[in-house]
Amino acid sequence: MTNLPDDVEDALESFMAQEGLSREEALGRILRDWFSRRSAADPGDAAAADSKGAPDRPNPDFVQYPGYFKGDGSL
Repeated sequence: MTNLPDDVEDALESFMAQEGLSREEALGRILRDWFSRRSAADPGDAAAADSKGAPDRPNPDFVQYPGYFKGDGSL
């Protein structure tokens, strides 16, 4: 069994009671939901992160104030 912080354990127990699930079923449902939401968001996030450029040389097309970029693309 996994030891969880008290607040997480309390929330898990509440979810188990509300849904009528065992611990394993509740954790499985929670994790499946989390993974499905994350995998749906990841492809776009990865593409967006790649297009933004390196932190020290951001892409002017993906910054809040692109007008600040002049010449060599630096501030």
